[in-house]
Amino acid sequence: MNTTLTLQIPIENDILLSLNQTPEEFSYELKLWAAISMYYFGKISLARAASLANYHQYDFEKLLAHLNIPISLLEEADAEKEIKLLQEFS
Repeated sequence: MNTTLTLQIPIENDILLSLNQTPEEFSYELKLWAAISMYYFGKISLARAASLANYHQYDFEKLLAHLNIPISLLEEADAEKEIKLLQEFS
């Protein structure tokens, strides 16, 4: 069973003012961009990133597509190997 932790991150008030965000809005957006970044750099899976961002996986995939971030991290050569292997089994 997973437990939830609460992190405290000091943020200067003028950052929130310049973004015109409440602490809650900033926290939500920070979690979202952390999830996107960690997925992009291969630190966490797509499913974990969607969960961290409090998104349904399909909606998170749509967001990544909108940001031109691939939802599959397979290299072309790896994909070709997978296709070839599947063709051998069919």
